[in-house]
Amino acid sequence: MKLSSYIGQVNQNYEQPSGVENSPALEQGLRNGMDAVLGKLPGQAVSGEVLYRNGNDILLSIGKNQLLQAKLEGNMQAMPGQLLAFQIKNNSGSKVVLSPLFENLSSDPNVSKALQAAGLPENSITAGMVKAMMQEGLPIDRQSLYQMNRLVNNNPFVNVQTLVQMQRLSIPITAENVFQFEAYKNCQHQIGESLSDIADAFSQTFKEITGSGNLQEGLSFYKNILGVLSDNSGESIRQTEDGTVQLKGENTGAVSKDALLPEGEQAVLSKEELSELAKQLRQSGMSGQITDAIANGKLGGKEILNEIEKALSDELIQDREVFFEALEGKAFKSLLKNEMGRQWMLQPEEVAKEHSVDKLYERLNTQMNRLSQVLSQASKGETPLSKVVSNVSSNIDFMNQLNQMFTYVQIPLKMQGKNANSELFVYTNKKSLAQKDGSVSALLHLDMENLGSVDVHVSLTNQKVSTKFYLADDSALDLIAQNIDVLNERLEKRGYSMNAEFINKDENTNVMEEMLKQGKNISVLSGYSFDARA
Repeated sequence: MKLSSYIGQVNQNYEQPSGVENSPALEQGLRNGMDAVLGKLPGQAVSGEVLYRNGNDILLSIGKNQLLQAKLEGNMQAMPGQLLAFQIKNNSGSKVVLSPLFENLSSDPNVSKALQAAGLPENSITAGMVKAMMQEGLPIDRQSLYQMNRLVNNNPFVNVQTLVQMQRLSIPITAENVFQFEAYKNCQHQIGESLSDIADAFSQTFKEITGSGNLQEGLSFYKNILGVLSDNSGESIRQTEDGTVQLKGENTGAVSKDALLPEGEQAVLSKEELSELAKQLRQSGMSGQITDAIANGKLGGKEILNEIEKALSDELIQDREVFFEALEGKAFKSLLKNEMGRQWMLQPEEVAKEHSVDKLYERLNTQMNRLSQVLSQASKGETPLSKVVSNVSSNIDFMNQLNQMFTYVQIPLKMQGKNANSELFVYTNKKSLAQKDGSVSALLHLDMENLGSVDVHVSLTNQKVSTKFYLADDSALDLIAQNIDVLNERLEKRGYSMNAEFINKDENTNVMEEMLKQGKNISVLSGYSFDARA
């Protein structure tokens, strides 16, 4: 059984199907369809929706403004609204021969039967909906189909498979959740990148606010933002009446300036950058004691930002234009970005500390909410900063919803030279967890600057650890293999024995796909979920 499409060259007249009105748009659509098919090679597939049928003549839509006029052969059935898929057998000359593919939705009698039993129309949308529900293991009884069809009709611009998958996972269908779900599926969900974007978006928003020349409004905006980053419970510095620098909260009184930065900790800026920043702040009216400590690298980034925020709050700025120049300078922007990274990312060694990830997300959630409040009070509508903050907040909320079913979390890492993003997904075995025995498996996905995409599959059974390292680069695999003894020794000290394999991979792992594979028979495990909003 074949479908043969007799379409001439672009400038050749086509046979007008009976009942279809001729129009320039139709002619152009047929030309576009011909170009699309001729641009493919034999063996490639083409799919389209049946728009019209008259006897053996049908009209297919194979893309935006791309039409295909065809003739049915044999006993092949095709109804308006039906989605058909074909393989190109021959597209040379003026004759295009297409052969139906097994994937045609109409080839599965269960699809038609289910729709007929539910009293729903059979078209490309409803057939695709039923097939997606079957693939995801959802029931296709009358009530389930009615509910899903209502969901599809209420969200006409959302991919049907996305709706079905979200429904199976019990994720509420909202615009924010749909955006995040598809971002996760397309590997565009990395929270670490969004956090890095905040500093740049902050600078852009500051320029928008001060674009009309309103320095006061811009400085007030800076004060509020720095207030979000300030930790009121942490140490801060003050200048005493006798001119010495004192740590706020210290009971021992004034301390030496040399003690302000912990021993061994290096200033985040170069000596030249610190000197330039201190000079501008001193000219704007800030205390000489404070600016000298900045210039000499005796204050950490957090303390410098705290002092700038206090100067704005206490209205100690004498020359606002000079102060504005300091805030727009490269040194201050580097300082701000570094402090955001310090607060919103974890050092690799911090990940092992108990509750470190929980505390990170508690801080993130709190500060994103406060940033949203500051931005709403600024009443500037949608700004670059508000977009990024909203995306981070939505990502955190979505991650929390994923954790109603999966044990999953992203861990933004602050590495030397460049930040990295990591994802941890535990293949949860409910029975093993309930009995407190059996094995536990997990996937750790890392995106590294030098190593590239790294996947580590870990399986733990009693005290035996099996690991598989997947990397795309052979030299990176060799590097890990050469240094695996370091990991072995550390695990042995904790009473574990490890077996490691090193495998070259061709494609990047999509953690969402891994979750979707596992999730079809997983129920809620609230006792083992990670709450990103804790």
